[in-house]
Amino acid sequence: MNVRFFSLRKREKEVFDFIDKQLSLTIETVNHLNTSLRYLKMLDFEAFKRNYSEIDCLEKKADDIHRKIVEEICKGAFFGGIREDLLNMLEKVDNIADSAKDSAKILLLRKPEDKIINYIFANDDLMDFFSNCFMAVKELKDVINGLEKGKNFAFEHISTVEEYEEKADELKARVLNRIFEKAEEFNLVSVMQFKDFINIADNIADNAEDASDIVLILIAKGYS
Repeated sequence: MNVRFFSLRKREKEVFDFIDKQLSLTIETVNHLNTSLRYLKMLDFEAFKRNYSEIDCLEKKADDIHRKIVEEICKGAFFGGIREDLLNMLEKVDNIADSAKDSAKILLLRKPEDKIINYIFANDDLMDFFSNCFMAVKELKDVINGLEKGKNFAFEHISTVEEYEEKADELKARVLNRIFEKAEEFNLVSVMQFKDFINIADNIADNAEDASDIVLILIAKGYS
C-alpha cells in the first residue's frame, strides 16, 4: 500500500508550487544546452552563441525563484525538522541550472576547431551522455513532485535517477577516452575545452542524484 508521508499545509503547498516552477525552468535550461550541442555539431557557432543567451536568461529566472523559495522557508515555512534538508535539496537543483550554463560558457569562450567537433560527434556517445543527464533531471522532477504519493513511488523514481546518473558517468568516461586517445591530433586548447565542458556538464546528473538522495532523508524523517 502506498502511504502518504508528506502532507502539506497551504503555505507549504505554495512553496512546493514554486519549487515546481524552479524545476521546470531548470529542465528548460538543460534542454537548451541540448539544442546548443546540436548547433555545435552543425558547426553553427553563431547559433550556439545565440542559444547561450537563452540558457543565461532561463538560469537567471530559475535562480530568482530559488531565492524566493529560500526566503519563504527561512521565514518559517515547514517545520524545523526538514527545513535544512529542503534547503540542501534546493541548492542541488540550483546547481543543475548553474552547471548547464557554466558548461556552455566553456565552449562559448572560444570556438573549438572544426576537426575536433567533427571527431567528437562522429558517434552518439556525447549526445547520449547528455541525454542521460537530461533524463536524470526530468526524473528528479517526478521524484520531488511525488513527495505526497508515498515512499514506493519515490523509491522507484529515485532508483531511475541513479540509473541515468550511472549511465552518464559511463558515457562520460568513453567520450573523454576517445578525446585523449587522439589528443595530439587536435589543438590543445580545444581538447581542454571539451574536457572541462564534459566534466561540468556531468554535474547536471550528479546534482540530480544528490537531490534525490536528500528526498530519501525526507522520507526517513517522514517515517521516523
